[in-house]
Amino acid sequence: MAEAVVANIYRRRLAARMAGGANIAPIAFMAFGDGGHNADLTPKAPSAAATSLNHEILRKPLAGITQEDLYSVTGKGVIEASEVIGAGISEAALLDANGQLVGLKTFAPKFKENDERYEISIKLRF
Repeated sequence: MAEAVVANIYRRRLAARMAGGANIAPIAFMAFGDGGHNADLTPKAPSAAATSLNHEILRKPLAGITQEDLYSVTGKGVIEASEVIGAGISEAALLDANGQLVGLKTFAPKFKENDERYEISIKLRF
């Protein structure tokens, strides 16, 4: 499983804020997609140059967010049993309260059954 990456577009917003630019919105959403894997079902490498998921299929408010150490933040998203049944979830992203990408992660697809509830955590290291 690939480690999550902080998106360059977020790093640019952070740098601009440190130079007196616009405030940065807190991380508030997780997006889920089915475009994070190759045809052989191996995960694609996540790219810091991404501006969105490859193919977003669901966006939800975070189920939780924590700071486990001084240099990281972990967001947790939940897909309920009734959501995206049959999808092959293979990418997830943390988004700020304005819907802008902060970071993302890819993984081998998890094919969603109708009786399954998935929890996905993304840890971003700063």
